[in-house]
Amino acid sequence: MSACRESPETGARPRSRARKSDLDRLCDSPSRAPSALPDRLVKSPTFVSEKTYKPYNSKRPSTSRTYLSSISNHVDLELRDPGVKVKPEKSSLMDQEPAFVDVTKDIPGLTVWRLEGKSRLVVTEDRDIGFFHEGATYIALQINEDGEASLHYWLGAFASDDHKTLIEDKAHELDRIVTHAAVFTRENQFHESSCFMRLFLDGIVYIESKPKTTVSRASVYAKRMYRITGRKYIRAACTEPSLEVLDSEAACILDGFPRMYVWIGRHCNYALRNKAIHVAKRIRNLQRESIAHIIVVDERDDGMNEAFKKKLHNNTQYSDQIPCQRPGNTTPEDHSMIMHRITGDHVMYNMPEAAKPPFFQRYLVQRDCYLMDRGPRLPMYVWVGSQAHENEILHAIKRGKTFCQHKQYPEVIPICRIADDSEPNDFKKNFYDWREKDTKHRQLTKLYSIGNIERALFSRRDRRTVAKKNELWSSDTLPDGEDETEIWKIEGDKMVKLDNDQQGIFNNGNSYIVLHRIQIGSFTQQVLYYWLGSKLENDNQDSVLDLVLSMNKTLNNQCIVIRVFDGREPAHLLSILGNCLIIYDRDLGDTPDVRGSRMFCIHEHDPDNCSMRVQQVPVCWSSLNSSAAYVLHTSTQDCLLWYGQKSGGSEREYAKQILGYISPLSKHDYSIVTEGKEPKHFCNLMGQKQNYPLDFQLEVLDRRPPRLVVCRHETDCISFESIESFQQEDLCENEIFILDLYDQIYVWTGSQVKDDLRRLTPICLKRYIETDPAGRLDETISVWFLTQNNEPDSFTKFFPYWTINGISGEQSYELCRKLVRQENVKVDIDKEMIDRTYVGKTKYSYKDLLKKELPEDVNPQHKEHNLSEKQFREAVKYPRDQFYRLPVWKQEQLFKSARLGHTSSSENPYRLRIESPDLQNDA
Repeated sequence: MSACRESPETGARPRSRARKSDLDRLCDSPSRAPSALPDRLVKSPTFVSEKTYKPYNSKRPSTSRTYLSSISNHVDLELRDPGVKVKPEKSSLMDQEPAFVDVTKDIPGLTVWRLEGKSRLVVTEDRDIGFFHEGATYIALQINEDGEASLHYWLGAFASDDHKTLIEDKAHELDRIVTHAAVFTRENQFHESSCFMRLFLDGIVYIESKPKTTVSRASVYAKRMYRITGRKYIRAACTEPSLEVLDSEAACILDGFPRMYVWIGRHCNYALRNKAIHVAKRIRNLQRESIAHIIVVDERDDGMNEAFKKKLHNNTQYSDQIPCQRPGNTTPEDHSMIMHRITGDHVMYNMPEAAKPPFFQRYLVQRDCYLMDRGPRLPMYVWVGSQAHENEILHAIKRGKTFCQHKQYPEVIPICRIADDSEPNDFKKNFYDWREKDTKHRQLTKLYSIGNIERALFSRRDRRTVAKKNELWSSDTLPDGEDETEIWKIEGDKMVKLDNDQQGIFNNGNSYIVLHRIQIGSFTQQVLYYWLGSKLENDNQDSVLDLVLSMNKTLNNQCIVIRVFDGREPAHLLSILGNCLIIYDRDLGDTPDVRGSRMFCIHEHDPDNCSMRVQQVPVCWSSLNSSAAYVLHTSTQDCLLWYGQKSGGSEREYAKQILGYISPLSKHDYSIVTEGKEPKHFCNLMGQKQNYPLDFQLEVLDRRPPRLVVCRHETDCISFESIESFQQEDLCENEIFILDLYDQIYVWTGSQVKDDLRRLTPICLKRYIETDPAGRLDETISVWFLTQNNEPDSFTKFFPYWTINGISGEQSYELCRKLVRQENVKVDIDKEMIDRTYVGKTKYSYKDLLKKELPEDVNPQHKEHNLSEKQFREAVKYPRDQFYRLPVWKQEQLFKSARLGHTSSSENPYRLRIESPDLQNDA
């Protein structure tokens, strides 16, 4: 067996076969036979056969993970070859963390470890998952169905520096065991990233102090209040009961036996109200053994609200002017984003600037690593390519921390290392042209057969990218039925209704409103289009939208409002206008040029419906296009039809038909001119010859997976918050939401939104597009304005199991309160909660139970059963009747403080230990 080490200058140098290496001696040793090790280590890359290893002999250094680098990270080798310098590892394969022995990527699920004592990791029980001690540190490992790992280490606000350093080393050790997680993050309390929060669908609860404290501190426990914040993934922060904690836009939970009070602020949204009640149920079921009554106190109920305030400790006056802190706000700041390429730990020298917005996916080279700097308040992403070197992957978090220190960013900012092809949506939204890969394992194909006919082209530019047709792609058509159409022309602040013979004839210097009604049985679907000409002043666009929204209000907000730009008309609008749209130029329609000629471009807009678009253009060569047909009408009533070489038969035939409208006298008297064979008379009319385009190059965005964003109107600003894994219940009837498909935006407004807030909808949309990190242009996005209970199928299809009453609102909130009252009837809070197992047990002194050798009739896991009433109270500082009324986590804390808790000695039978790399010093 041979091995090599790569050098940046000379490439791979093979070892001499005359001398046996340390690796050969290690593999030949009988005491380290692979059969004596777990299956996971036998299959590990550490034990690679001679056939699977081939030295790299190219002149160019390899950018992939080298074999020797992976070996040196697991095994302590002493390489004595001259010229090869190897950094000594602090540990060897004999020292693996005992808690990680059974870790495997074959079994999907979530596992959480907590650091206890000086260096012991303990697996968190299922009932404690989602409950985090503020003075502790945790590791969370999520394995999905595909075997992809997501690894996170969490630091409490009051955790010691030693524990923070140690948990980071443990997390890197686990990262090596799972062969580098697809997502690896550093999290801090109150500042968790969405990658971490989505592991806990029911939210997370912060618990006071450490898992194990002194007896005097652990025994101090009274009523506790949890302040609920967040949206999709909520946080419950533990604090002492006080009137100052109450916030009219938030919810709080007062935890006291035998009742738990859920206080709801008067301005709290209904989604958070339902979440707060759900958190109270979770605390009751997991920490109160399901024996507690939940009382929901609404601030709008003055009687219950005053009675609730009396239960709080102090007499501080409550003020609803206290600002509501909302962690997780994703509103971009004025800070400009920058992408850096990482090659080392020195910020100024090894982290050069790679790109500025707009970002393109081609900037990410697979053999390099990149850091995306988005400012001091948003998570920092370190992207590692699939061919990046092992050293780059191992030191990604450390280099992110070094960058934050150099930029003087807060220490609590999340740092996320993400692997190629495993990027979260929060990262991908910053790129202008991000496309999902079809598969991770095989090459994309352009061919379609019966086996994959369900697939449809997803990207309009890259024909290799494909996606399920039913998942993302849609023509956004409207339902069929008996229709009726009315069209108005906007002149200042007035609306002039057009006659039937003038419908479908627009001017690019004006704007138009099209009201289309579709009768489907007893239901009437109403659609309001507002068309904006290309030469319409920008100041008039906002006034047109205000006019359209006021018109929608007179129709009881039952219309779908669709914004249409000149040149980007959807197919369903052209079908309403008879599959033909004629647009006159503001500067040419009423004032013909000096030669008295007019020219119109005929282009097929939608081949499926044979929709034609007729656009008046200046009479010059630059107005021509090889993919269209043109009608040139001269002052002498002569008509010339110019056919481009790429124009279709439908466009040429329609050019003949449109003559009857442009020049009825020349309907049957015209001349045909083909591209490249223009006569002299035609050239004289067109003037000096110029170059013209061969195709219509209209920038069209690709469709992406949908993102749901909630809009918040602050006192002097507008903020946005993304909602991960959204459902219909995330929509709230008193808020405004944006469903972003990248090429199309739905602006959804709840039925209970106040009029002053509804008038800010255009400003909200404008602000959202201006702060878009991808850098999209406003005219490239199709915008639909929707209201509750009038959603089209093209919108509801993105919400699984859509129902009429599935939106969070007054009805769902009252239903939750009713269910809580029904559950309270079934709970007997006067039930005896003392564990009677201790009755009949032999009693021993407290000192005897602390000895290593216990009597035979003592259960090491429940030493408290062998204590008398007096000694039980002296040990845990509580009588039994009060002790068993405490939350389960507090009972365990008291047992550990009194040294009565069960401490399992989880020995590793193989005595293996694999430590994380030395992140303090670089090789």
